[in-house]
Parts: sequence; C-alpha cells; structure tokens
Amino acid sequence: MLSKLKSDFFYRLNVRLTLYYTCILLCLFALVASFFLYRLQHNFIKYIDQILRDELIELSHEIGDESARPLSGTVIADALPAIMKSGKSFEEAIANRKNFPLYFRIVDTAGTVLYASNTVIKKKPLKQIILPSIKTGDNLFFSFDAHRRAPFRCYQKRIQIKGEKKYIIQMVTSTRQTNEIFKRMLKNSLMVLVVVLFCSIFFGLYASHKPFKIMRRMNTITKKITAQNIKERLPVPEANSEVRDLTETINGMLDRLEKSFTEVMQFSADVAHELRNPIFAVKGELEVMLSGERTNEEFMEMAGICLERLSGLERIINDLFLISRFDQKKIPMDLTSLNFSTLLQDLHVFFLPIAQEKHLDFAIGVCEEKLVSKADKTRIQQLMSNLIDNAIKFTPEQGSVTLSLERHKDSFEFRVQDTGIGIPEDKMPHIFKRFYQVDNARTGTNRGVGLGLQICQRIAEAHSGTISVQCNPDQGVTFIVKLPM
Repeated sequence: MLSKLKSDFFYRLNVRLTLYYTCILLCLFALVASFFLYRLQHNFIKYIDQILRDELIELSHEIGDESARPLSGTVIADALPAIMKSGKSFEEAIANRKNFPLYFRIVDTAGTVLYASNTVIKKKPLKQIILPSIKTGDNLFFSFDAHRRAPFRCYQKRIQIKGEKKYIIQMVTSTRQTNEIFKRMLKNSLMVLVVVLFCSIFFGLYASHKPFKIMRRMNTITKKITAQNIKERLPVPEANSEVRDLTETINGMLDRLEKSFTEVMQFSADVAHELRNPIFAVKGELEVMLSGERTNEEFMEMAGICLERLSGLERIINDLFLISRFDQKKIPMDLTSLNFSTLLQDLHVFFLPIAQEKHLDFAIGVCEEKLVSKADKTRIQQLMSNLIDNAIKFTPEQGSVTLSLERHKDSFEFRVQDTGIGIPEDKMPHIFKRFYQVDNARTGTNRGVGLGLQICQRIAEAHSGTISVQCNPDQGVTFIVKLPM
C-alpha cells in the first residue's frame, strides 16, 4: 500500500514538474557557483602575486640602493655586504606580518645562497618551510607544497646589480588564508545549494497546488459528464492562463459533443418518423388486401400503391446511405474537366417541360461560355438538379425560375432564383440540416423528406465549395453555389 502511494505521488504531474524545474535550478546554481568560485580563486592568486611582486621590487630596490654606496674591494665584495644588509633589514621589516607572511632568499647564478630569511613558521622548528629549487626563467610565478601544508606561492625573478652580476630572488608567501576563505565559500555554497533544493521543492509544490487543484476538479467533473448531463460545463478560472485555455477548449469540445448528440438524437427521431409512415402505409395496404377476396385489378392496384411507397422508402434509404458515405469521406470523386455551361443548358432543356406544365417563366439569365473546371459530373448534376427541382416545385403557377452561371476571379457561381413561397429568415440557418423541412414545404403533394439540401451541401463541400441561400428583395429565394475554378 505504501509503495503504491509513493508511486502515485511521484507520478503526479505537479511533482514531476517540480522535480524537473528543481533539477534545472540546481544545475544553474551549480554553474553560477562554480564560475564564481573559479573567479574568486583566480583573483586570490592575482592578489597574492601582486603582493609578492611589490615586495620583491621593494627588496631589489633596497639592494640596489645599498650597493650604490661607495665600498672598497671587488665587485662581489661590494654586492655581498649590500645583499646581506638589505636582506637583514627587509627580514626585520616583514617579521611581524600577520597576513601573508613572507619568506625569501637571494641566490647567485651558480646556485649559492647569499641570503635566506628565517623559514620557521610561528617559531616552531618542526614547521619549517623548504624553499623550492631554482626554476629556469627570468620572471615567473608558481605554487608548491611544503610538509602537507597549504600550498605556497613563489615569485622568482633575476635582478642585476650595477650592471655587472645577476642574482635570483625568490619571494614566498602562504596561501592558507585565501584557501580558508575559498573553502568557507565552497562550504557556504553547498549549504545554500541544500537550502535552494528544499525551497525549490516546497515552493514548487505550493505554487503548482492551485492550478493542479483546478485540474483535479476538472477531472472530477469531466468523469461525471455523460449523455444524460451533457449540458454540464467546467468552471472557467478567472486568471488568464494555460489552465483557463484548457478549460475553454474542453468546454468547446463539450459544446460540439452536445451538438453532435443532439443531431444524432434528432436524426434518429427523424429517421424513425420518415420510415414509419411508409412502412405503416404498406402494412395497411397489405392488411386491406388480405382482409377479403379481391379481384385481380384490385390486387394490381394495391400492389402498385405498395410498390410506389416502397420506392419512396428506397429513395430515403439511398439518400441516408449517401450522406453516411459523405460523413465517412468514402465517396469516390471522379474528377474530370466538366463544361458547366453545357451542363446548365442540358438541365434547362430537361426541366423545361416540367416548368411549362406549371406555366412558369423558366429561363437562363447569365451564362458564361466554356466555363470548364475539374468536378465529378454525376455529383454536380445531382446538386444542380436538386436545386432546380426544388425551385420549380415550390414556385406557384405564373411564377419564374431563373438560372445563371457567372465567372469570378478564381471561382464561379451557380444561382437558382425563384419567385416561390420563400423561406422565413429565422429558418434559413437550418434548411441544410438532415430531415429539416420548412412548414410550408411539408404540406401538400410537394412534401419531401428533407435530405435534398443536405446532400447538395455535402456535394459542394466535397468540391471545396459552398452553398448558401438568400431572400430576394421582392419574392422567393436564391440558392448560390460557389465553386473554385
């Protein structure tokens, strides 16, 4: 049980994000601290080197000034007393230094030590510094160890007295103080690192508690949403953040799901309604047919009625199957170069007798010549035929239906304008839905099933086009199909 709780805790997103950003913060802190300590140590060495350089220059000047005094004897006799006197005087001057104690010696080029300061540390003979051997080079700094103590720093330089003979001076000091400061800084950095670690984890978990609390609440509410309470929505946080964007996205998804559920439920109800009437009618005809003796003529008449109703039922099923294929994007599109001008003229010739039977003014208005575009001829012909048939069907006698085909910059429009019964403004947004029928259109012999305009819309969309409807200024409506060239 404990291991499961531990596993669940570390698999929480806020815990993993906190640990992730904590690791990044610690790495950045380690890089900054390492750079700071490196620069600190480098500056310490530069500071010590500057001390050694200044003291060695002071000693060489003192030797030079002392050797400039007139003495009898040889050159070496002139320089040696000056070196001894200057060395002793300089040693007395630096004897009481508490910070960075100095040790030095003066050697000739043959390696003979002419003068060496006392190298005993704090007057303890066992703590005596062994100065390093002479290095090759005229002017150099280097570090060395002495009896497992802190590293010492040495500055070695060649000097020339009276322009006659060269000598070598080694100036040495301890780096213990700077090393102790460096170690304290390193220790403090490690302590701060631990503090940063715990503070980062604590404040990270605390800061992520509120948004992840909102997300857990979202998770709880989302689990409760079903088809029965699809209208329920997640509470939107006041703060403008990613959590709010996520909440609004989920609510938008729920809106689309609710719309889909509503459409499915409405679709199921409409299908049941549209299929029930012809099936009940066929059943009634068959019951009447079997209720008594009938002549052959009566049997033939009833069979014809049943066949007619079954044909209508077949059309509904075929239309539903076609729409389902469009939903699944499984409609094969046989795109060919189609001359829309010729197709429009052919359809006008085909529907002209039907229009004349109703005494309609059926004409072609504007028709661009040789308007050719890639399209599926069967589907486009079905789209245009549905619109023309609806216009003729719902236009009263002595009315007019006008067809037009206009070219634009990168598209063209097919229009069907009629002076029919029209469509109310509030019902125009719904006419392309499945089984939707305007009340006036659902009466009389012109009653359909409400799938034609849905099929027209799907065909237009399959050709990357659009279909819309608008009211005419005087009477009737105009259907507009816009397709790309």
